[in-house]
Amino acid sequence: MNRIMLDITNSLKNKANKQGLEKKMILKTALKLEQYNKALWKSPYGFMELPKNRFQYDAIKKIVSRVRKQGIKNLVILGIGGSSLGTETIFEALLHPFHNYSDETRNRLPRYFILDNIDPHKINRTVDMVRKEIEHTLLVVISKSGETPETISQFMIFKKLMEKNKNFRERIILITDQKKGILKQISDKEGGYDVLNVPEGVGGRFSVLTPVGLFPAAVMGIDIDKIARGALDMSNHIRSAGYTNNMAIVLASILYLMDRSGRNIHVIMPYCERLSGLADWFRQLEAESLGKNSFGPTPMKSMGVTDQHSQLQLYVDGPKDKCIMLLYSALEKRPIPDAFPYIDDISYLAKKDLNGLFHAEFLGTSLSLTEAGTPNFSILLSDISAYSLGALFFLYEMAITYLGHLYNINPFDQPGVELGKIYTKAIMGKAGLEKQKGKAERILSAPKTVITF
Repeated sequence: MNRIMLDITNSLKNKANKQGLEKKMILKTALKLEQYNKALWKSPYGFMELPKNRFQYDAIKKIVSRVRKQGIKNLVILGIGGSSLGTETIFEALLHPFHNYSDETRNRLPRYFILDNIDPHKINRTVDMVRKEIEHTLLVVISKSGETPETISQFMIFKKLMEKNKNFRERIILITDQKKGILKQISDKEGGYDVLNVPEGVGGRFSVLTPVGLFPAAVMGIDIDKIARGALDMSNHIRSAGYTNNMAIVLASILYLMDRSGRNIHVIMPYCERLSGLADWFRQLEAESLGKNSFGPTPMKSMGVTDQHSQLQLYVDGPKDKCIMLLYSALEKRPIPDAFPYIDDISYLAKKDLNGLFHAEFLGTSLSLTEAGTPNFSILLSDISAYSLGALFFLYEMAITYLGHLYNINPFDQPGVELGKIYTKAIMGKAGLEKQKGKAERILSAPKTVITF
């Protein structure tokens, strides 16, 4: 049975945890959100309808069926932020951790390269990797507007590389806006590309349940219907559950109250390496959705058990400005042999199981945080699957939507990101931005204070 449980015990104020939240305050906030929830489903945001309408699933499957016949050996994904983080989350959770290392670990699937940065070193090394197999490379270009300078510059590089081969456009998939944008212009002008779309009203960081995340997943043999089913079941729960038992409402209430009580750093700490990508995805979702008008918590990523030896000291004994969201899932077992029977100090580990040690580490962290007055709560997953990932994606997207309501801000725009984009384009010489380029040059030409080694 697929189950996700939210354990808020260690976030509540009691004798053992005087720094926790009053339960009545959580319920009071949750009750407000219940009223909002009832109104919200009468006029839902675009992403809320995705689990039910399964946008372009037939088109995704049709294209995947065709490209698999082409003997694809490399999948290169060009996208940044919301155009890549969802895919990274899915791949890290559901593919072999060493997928790209060998034919055996790939199980006849292509290698994948997710280019979410334009560092020339990485781009050049990727080109080196795929150049000899360029006729067996599938390129997926993801940008709603097509104007993202990082992605469009990558496309320009890889298109030039691929066009030396016959019918190269059959191995390029564009995922973009349905009605407008540069990628659509390119498709309309050149023809020959398969085009999938980002639905109207769905922004990048809410797009994982669209072709943005689902097409690459389907190429890698992941069951996207199960992802949709998990999201739909979570959607039904959130729509119908009362405020005391509504996972998204309670989660949003806790995160909001933590922030308002000075716990404005929200640390997401998976005890499951397969959920490392989810932590990165959540950081963007919370930061870009809520960091506005001088409001918004600061999301941080941590990794159990690794960061018990690098970050936990700060969480336990540092400033009391953090709450910790722990995620735990571990099903596999690995016996610990009695390899050193002559050493008494490690005999407690012998003949136990690594799964048990992993769980003890998770519990130890939670207990130490609680005792130190650092509120924490846990999301426990019975497994990591396409189904549970779909449910988690939708859970967090709804929680962030509720937080936007509590902060009285729009969680779906990102005005703070746009200025940096404008300056980038101006510096690179985009027509119409001469004023911004002049301003940038004046600032950059000011005397600098530099220390040289």
